[in-house]
Amino acid sequence: MKRALKIVVAVPLVLLAGIALLGWLSNDKVPRGVSGQFISVDGVEIRYVQKGVGRDVLLIHGTPSSIEEWQPVLDRWASVARVTAYDRPGHGWSGAPNKPTGLDYNARIARRLMEELHLHDVLVVAHSYGGSVALKLAADNDSAATGFMVVASTAYPGGKSYVQEHAGLGRLLRLPLLGRGLAVLIAPFGGGMVQSGIERGFHPDERLIPAGFVAQRKEIWLQPKVTVSLAQELRVHQEQLSALAPRYPGIRRPVSIVVGSQDRPDVVSGARRLAGEIPGARLTVLEGAGHMLQFVRPEPLTALFEQASALR
Repeated sequence: MKRALKIVVAVPLVLLAGIALLGWLSNDKVPRGVSGQFISVDGVEIRYVQKGVGRDVLLIHGTPSSIEEWQPVLDRWASVARVTAYDRPGHGWSGAPNKPTGLDYNARIARRLMEELHLHDVLVVAHSYGGSVALKLAADNDSAATGFMVVASTAYPGGKSYVQEHAGLGRLLRLPLLGRGLAVLIAPFGGGMVQSGIERGFHPDERLIPAGFVAQRKEIWLQPKVTVSLAQELRVHQEQLSALAPRYPGIRRPVSIVVGSQDRPDVVSGARRLAGEIPGARLTVLEGAGHMLQFVRPEPLTALFEQASALR
């Protein structure tokens, strides 16, 4: 009986130790041929791409995401500005921080990156979760950013993303070492979640998903560091938005807000509310469009970008 009890206790412990060891042994390798350069910011290797000449523009992507989310518009915008896009820490091919991430951390990295790259009079253009980071920068008013364009972003607590619907899994992924080991184990089976998430993002324009898009995102998004970073960011997102939202009326920099009418209801209603709370904010609702506006509405988004870049 005692022997059986020992086995019952030992097996889960060995299993947990094995998962933790798997997480410890895993590494984040950057594939050969990846575009961009790398710069160390607060001890994390940040991948970035910089193109064009003119007013500085900093692009901040969502979660999970990477520089690749700006492909349809990057070259267009670089024809009128100096555009810098980067992979946020723990995403894309940037390194993973050794601390939990959230809006505060991401805003600090954005500020430091602007300093390290000597960006001035910066227009910050941010998509989805990146828009929350941009709003934190705007509310803090302590960076080189002098204008903001917030695209398809969550500004208030209360909404629930596709990933947040899997909160139980997220709690496990946030466990030190165990979470990363679990991320390694589930990566081969995560393709369905990636596919569903992309289809939701493009809805109702699923036909516009580019060839090879899903395969490329599986390679990037299913990295253990990305899975863990995603879980960490979403854990504190609602709480941090609750603290940030009361500060919106104090924002004095120019803010343009863009949203697709077919995005999640909380994103659309939040964009309307945000436009009413930030003095002088401009709201554009792109009718019939969903979340991935860079891909499904690149022309009107470019026109709005040019308008925003002219504002000071």
